[in-house]
Amino acid sequence: MTRVRTREWSSTDYYAVLGVAPDAAANDVDARYRDLAKALHPDRNADVDDQERFKRISAAYAALKDPATRAAYDEFRARVDDGSLYAAATSASPATSVRRPDHLAPIRVPKIHDPMAPWLRSTIATVLIVLGAAAAVWALVGDLPAPNNADTPLAVQITLAIVALKFVVCGVAVARYPQLRARWHH
Repeated sequence: MTRVRTREWSSTDYYAVLGVAPDAAANDVDARYRDLAKALHPDRNADVDDQERFKRISAAYAALKDPATRAAYDEFRARVDDGSLYAAATSASPATSVRRPDHLAPIRVPKIHDPMAPWLRSTIATVLIVLGAAAAVWALVGDLPAPNNADTPLAVQITLAIVALKFVVCGVAVARYPQLRARWHH
Protein backbone atom coordinates (compact mmCIF):
# COMPACT_ATOMS: atom_id res chain seq x y z
CA MET A 1 0.00 0.00 0.00
CA THR A 2 1.42 3.37 -1.00
CA ARG A 3 1.42 6.00 1.71
CA VAL A 4 -0.26 9.26 0.79
CA ARG A 5 1.91 12.27 1.51
CA THR A 6 -0.37 15.23 2.06
CA ARG A 7 2.51 17.70 2.07
CA GLU A 8 2.86 17.03 -1.67
CA TRP A 9 -0.77 17.90 -2.39
CA SER A 10 -0.15 21.61 -2.87
CA SER A 11 2.52 21.11 -5.52
CA THR A 12 0.86 18.37 -7.58
CA ASP A 13 -2.42 18.20 -9.48
CA TYR A 14 -3.19 14.50 -9.30
CA TYR A 15 -6.06 14.75 -11.77
CA ALA A 16 -3.69 16.21 -14.38
CA VAL A 17 -1.10 13.52 -13.62
CA LEU A 18 -3.65 10.80 -14.37
CA GLY A 19 -5.24 12.77 -17.19
CA VAL A 20 -8.78 12.66 -15.82
CA ALA A 21 -11.26 15.40 -15.01
CA PRO A 22 -11.72 16.40 -11.36
CA ASP A 23 -15.31 15.17 -11.50
CA ALA A 24 -14.34 11.79 -13.01
CA ALA A 25 -16.00 8.72 -11.56
CA ALA A 26 -13.99 6.29 -9.48
CA ASN A 27 -14.23 3.68 -12.25
CA ASP A 28 -12.71 6.16 -14.73
CA VAL A 29 -9.82 6.89 -12.34
CA ASP A 30 -9.21 3.14 -11.88
CA ALA A 31 -9.31 2.46 -15.61
CA ARG A 32 -6.99 5.35 -16.45
CA TYR A 33 -4.50 4.26 -13.77
CA ARG A 34 -4.48 0.68 -15.06
CA ASP A 35 -3.87 1.86 -18.63
CA LEU A 36 -1.00 4.13 -17.59
CA ALA A 37 0.47 1.55 -15.21
CA LYS A 38 0.57 -1.09 -17.94
CA ALA A 39 2.38 1.27 -20.28
CA LEU A 40 4.81 2.76 -17.76
CA HIS A 41 5.52 -0.09 -15.37
CA PRO A 42 9.29 -0.56 -14.81
CA ASP A 43 9.04 -4.26 -15.69
CA ARG A 44 7.79 -3.37 -19.19
CA ASN A 45 9.57 -0.07 -19.73
CA ALA A 46 13.25 0.56 -19.01
CA ASP A 47 13.15 4.33 -19.64
CA VAL A 48 14.10 6.25 -16.45
CA ASP A 49 11.71 9.13 -17.24
CA ASP A 50 8.83 6.70 -17.60
CA GLN A 51 9.74 5.08 -14.28
CA GLU A 52 9.55 8.49 -12.60
CA ARG A 53 6.21 9.11 -14.29
CA PHE A 54 5.04 5.70 -13.03
CA LYS A 55 5.89 6.79 -9.47
CA ARG A 56 3.90 10.02 -9.95
CA ILE A 57 0.83 8.22 -11.30
CA SER A 58 1.05 5.70 -8.46
CA ALA A 59 1.07 8.55 -5.93
CA ALA A 60 -1.83 10.22 -7.74
CA TYR A 61 -3.82 6.99 -7.76
CA ALA A 62 -3.10 6.43 -4.06
CA ALA A 63 -4.63 9.83 -3.30
CA LEU A 64 -7.63 9.46 -5.60
CA LYS A 65 -8.64 5.79 -5.22
CA ASP A 66 -9.96 6.11 -1.66
CA PRO A 67 -13.14 8.24 -1.48
CA ALA A 68 -12.21 9.78 1.89
CA THR A 69 -8.69 10.67 0.77
CA ARG A 70 -10.03 12.01 -2.52
CA ALA A 71 -12.54 14.21 -0.68
CA ALA A 72 -9.78 15.53 1.58
CA TYR A 73 -7.58 16.17 -1.46
CA ASP A 74 -10.39 18.01 -3.26
CA GLU A 75 -11.08 20.14 -0.18
CA PHE A 76 -7.37 20.89 0.19
CA ARG A 77 -7.03 21.90 -3.47
CA ALA A 78 -10.14 24.09 -3.22
CA ARG A 79 -8.67 25.87 -0.19
CA VAL A 80 -5.38 26.37 -2.03
CA ASP A 81 -7.19 27.76 -5.08
CA ASP A 82 -9.28 30.28 -3.14
CA GLY A 83 -6.49 31.22 -0.73
CA SER A 84 -8.25 30.08 2.43
CA LEU A 85 -5.83 27.31 3.34
CA TYR A 86 -4.34 29.19 6.28
CA ALA A 87 -7.31 31.34 7.19
CA ALA A 88 -7.91 31.29 10.91
CA ALA A 89 -11.19 30.02 12.24
CA THR A 90 -13.32 32.55 14.05
CA SER A 91 -13.78 31.75 17.66
CA ALA A 92 -17.38 31.56 18.86
CA SER A 93 -16.42 32.02 22.46
CA PRO A 94 -14.32 34.96 23.66
CA ALA A 95 -12.85 32.68 26.33
CA THR A 96 -10.86 30.78 23.71
CA SER A 97 -8.15 33.18 22.69
CA VAL A 98 -6.15 30.64 20.69
CA ARG A 99 -6.68 30.99 16.95
CA ARG A 100 -5.86 28.09 14.70
CA PRO A 101 -6.39 27.17 11.09
CA ASP A 102 -9.63 25.24 10.96
CA HIS A 103 -8.34 22.55 8.61
CA LEU A 104 -5.60 21.38 10.94
CA ALA A 105 -5.80 18.95 13.80
CA PRO A 106 -6.81 20.33 17.18
CA ILE A 107 -4.12 22.16 19.07
CA ARG A 108 -2.10 19.84 21.26
CA VAL A 109 -2.18 20.86 24.86
CA PRO A 110 0.92 19.63 26.65
CA LYS A 111 0.20 17.25 29.45
CA ILE A 112 0.95 18.58 32.87
CA HIS A 113 2.64 15.82 34.76
CA ASP A 114 1.90 15.93 38.41
CA PRO A 115 5.12 15.40 40.29
CA MET A 116 5.33 12.40 42.51
CA ALA A 117 4.40 13.15 46.09
CA PRO A 118 7.54 13.76 48.16
CA TRP A 119 6.57 11.15 50.74
CA LEU A 120 6.13 8.52 48.02
CA ARG A 121 9.46 9.41 46.41
CA SER A 122 11.29 9.20 49.74
CA THR A 123 9.55 5.91 50.59
CA ILE A 124 10.56 4.32 47.30
CA ALA A 125 14.12 5.65 47.66
CA THR A 126 14.36 4.31 51.21
CA VAL A 127 13.09 0.87 50.20
CA LEU A 128 15.60 0.67 47.35
CA ILE A 129 18.52 1.77 49.55
CA VAL A 130 17.51 -0.68 52.32
CA LEU A 131 17.28 -3.50 49.77
CA GLY A 132 20.74 -2.56 48.49
CA ALA A 133 22.16 -2.55 52.01
CA ALA A 134 20.52 -5.91 52.75
CA ALA A 135 22.00 -7.40 49.56
CA ALA A 136 25.45 -6.04 50.49
CA VAL A 137 25.25 -7.52 53.98
CA TRP A 138 24.04 -10.82 52.55
CA ALA A 139 26.97 -10.85 50.11
CA LEU A 140 29.47 -10.22 52.93
CA VAL A 141 28.24 -12.37 55.81
CA GLY A 142 25.15 -14.29 54.77
CA ASP A 143 24.67 -17.83 53.59
CA LEU A 144 25.19 -17.70 49.87
CA PRO A 145 23.03 -19.65 47.45
CA ALA A 146 24.60 -22.95 46.50
CA PRO A 147 26.87 -22.31 43.53
CA ASN A 148 26.69 -24.64 40.58
CA ASN A 149 29.71 -26.05 38.76
CA ALA A 150 30.28 -22.82 36.82
CA ASP A 151 30.03 -20.45 39.81
CA THR A 152 32.44 -20.00 42.65
CA PRO A 153 31.44 -18.48 45.98
CA LEU A 154 33.42 -15.37 45.00
CA ALA A 155 31.43 -15.02 41.76
CA VAL A 156 28.17 -15.24 43.73
CA GLN A 157 29.42 -12.59 46.18
CA ILE A 158 30.41 -10.28 43.32
CA THR A 159 27.01 -10.73 41.69
CA LEU A 160 25.23 -9.91 44.94
CA ALA A 161 27.48 -6.86 45.42
CA ILE A 162 26.57 -5.63 41.93
CA VAL A 163 22.86 -6.10 42.71
CA ALA A 164 23.33 -4.20 45.97
CA LEU A 165 25.09 -1.36 44.18
CA LYS A 166 22.30 -1.13 41.60
CA PHE A 167 19.65 -0.92 44.32
CA VAL A 168 21.54 1.83 46.12
CA VAL A 169 22.18 3.84 42.96
CA CYS A 170 18.53 3.56 41.94
CA GLY A 171 17.43 4.63 45.40
CA VAL A 172 19.67 7.70 45.31
CA ALA A 173 18.46 8.54 41.79
CA VAL A 174 14.83 8.33 42.90
CA ALA A 175 15.51 10.49 45.93
CA ARG A 176 17.39 13.11 43.91
CA TYR A 177 15.25 12.96 40.77
CA PRO A 178 13.87 16.53 40.98
CA GLN A 179 17.39 17.98 41.22
CA LEU A 180 18.70 15.68 38.47
CA ARG A 181 15.81 16.53 36.17
CA ALA A 182 16.32 20.25 36.72
CA ARG A 183 20.01 19.82 35.79
CA TRP A 184 19.27 17.70 32.69
CA HIS A 185 16.52 19.92 31.28
CA HIS A 186 18.12 23.31 31.80
